[in-house]
Amino acid sequence: MAEQLQKLDGLKKSFTHFDDMSTLLDRINTRVQDINERNKQAAGNDDTGKQYHAQIDKPTKDLTQLIGDLRDKMTAVGYHGQGTADLFDSADQDASDAAGSM
Repeated sequence: MAEQLQKLDGLKKSFTHFDDMSTLLDRINTRVQDINERNKQAAGNDDTGKQYHAQIDKPTKDLTQLIGDLRDKMTAVGYHGQGTADLFDSADQDASDAAGSM
């Protein structure tokens, strides 16, 4: 037999922290992109600059992509987690209404 599901107090509020993390990751990503742009300008196009870009461009692009992906996941978890909490509330209300009408 299945265990009873219960919604913990403050569940919906807990998922708002994912929105905060998403915002923080967005700010980090903006800073990383600024640093990347400054690095590109500072390195130049001479042989040393080309060697630098050969080593650093791909990893910094990957880092920017990773941070963006994490931001998107945090946003999705926050959104869907709050929706799940709403479903629990709705199910509780439906159960209460059904029990009251018996």
